[in-house]
Amino acid sequence: MPTVEENKSAWDGTYDWSQAGDEWSATWGGADQQWYFSVLPRIHPFVPTGTILEIAPGFGRWTQFLKGLCGRLVVVDMAEKCIDGCRRRFAGEKHLEYHVNDGRSLEMVEDGSVDFAFSFDSLVHVELDVLDGYLRQLAKKLKPEGVAFIHHSNIGEHVEYLEKLKRWGVKDGHPLVKWGLAHPADHWRARSVTAAKFRSAAEGAGLRCLTQEIVNWGTPRLIDCLSTLALPGSGWRKETVVVRNPRFMDEAEEIRQKAPLYARTGLRAG
Repeated sequence: MPTVEENKSAWDGTYDWSQAGDEWSATWGGADQQWYFSVLPRIHPFVPTGTILEIAPGFGRWTQFLKGLCGRLVVVDMAEKCIDGCRRRFAGEKHLEYHVNDGRSLEMVEDGSVDFAFSFDSLVHVELDVLDGYLRQLAKKLKPEGVAFIHHSNIGEHVEYLEKLKRWGVKDGHPLVKWGLAHPADHWRARSVTAAKFRSAAEGAGLRCLTQEIVNWGTPRLIDCLSTLALPGSGWRKETVVVRNPRFMDEAEEIRQKAPLYARTGLRAG
């Protein structure tokens, strides 16, 4: 299970950020394609807006798009290397604020100041106790009509299956994996987290899930979840809608196939 300390060691230490995180968008044909065809369609009801909080931005893979959708953008990351990278990348942007945290705290963000909180492809690596802490703080940081969109792990649903494969010695390179009959990869997901546990933690923190889209990611198994949250007294929908989407990676492949037609790099001459 990835701890805060292990995340710190990886992202502020050993990981090579030479591609600024764009390597994780290759399955979609690039960061532009993933943003405009996969991420933005899921958050478009909430942006543009006033103040956006981005948790764990890395080297700004999504910051580059969020900065044009708000009057103020606050980025918080536990990795000083990442915050320094964002400062350099967006040096000309006067409406961005940068903070290094301890991997748990949002105390540097004013209460009741956030219109939209966002984290994508980062908090999948943190366990339920860390998510619970962030949720409790987000309940204070959001404005009355504020919304949060959090990408987190759901691999807790599959722990028994993964442990069984481990006992059987099934790992990458095993014939069952080559034949597509077993899927041992966990993509360093937090094993204490499921969509249901996250939803319960949100309710305990004083938030409610508007939607949860439980998706596959790099495997046929639904190991991730995209949760949208708001305060109970807000004007957003009152019931929670949960959808299981086993075609998320099929969507990614469709986007990748279209990338040569619509990506900026493919359209520019020379």
